[in-house]
Amino acid sequence: MSLVYHISDLHMGHKNILSFAGSDRGGECVGTHDRWIIKQWNSVIRKRDTIFVHGDVAMTKEGLYACKKLNGTKKLIMGNHDEFKIDEYLYTGGFSEILPSLMRYKGTWLSHCPIHPDELRGKINIHGHVHQQSIMLGRKLDPRYRNVCVEQCYGVPILHAALR
Repeated sequence: MSLVYHISDLHMGHKNILSFAGSDRGGECVGTHDRWIIKQWNSVIRKRDTIFVHGDVAMTKEGLYACKKLNGTKKLIMGNHDEFKIDEYLYTGGFSEILPSLMRYKGTWLSHCPIHPDELRGKINIHGHVHQQSIMLGRKLDPRYRNVCVEQCYGVPILHAALR
């Protein structure tokens, strides 16, 4: 049986991400970081699983090429740092599909950046972009938003059913 998962902001090949995110990124150098992402991902994702990557997948060609080592059917929702050509994501990174920056999926909104609360229309927004930050409603987490950045899930993709 195949399952659907979400994760965001892998930042493969990005040496500066370690200075922003610290130890939540599994290493002190970009190679260790990328291997940690692959290990965390592959610990749960199987060949037939589908995973939505909510943007900012790779910063270098080497990082993009490393994405081929990630199990499952990978679908990319473009992020603000996704600047390669679409063919490069498909062939170099092994993505099966490149999706718009905002889309509906099974009663939720999928995006890279969190969308404005007025646009939610009763749906939950599964997003990335904000790394360690979370969308707040007063002093509590806003239950309408689900942040799937690597820092939030320690590099382990999150099952869609757990986010609804």
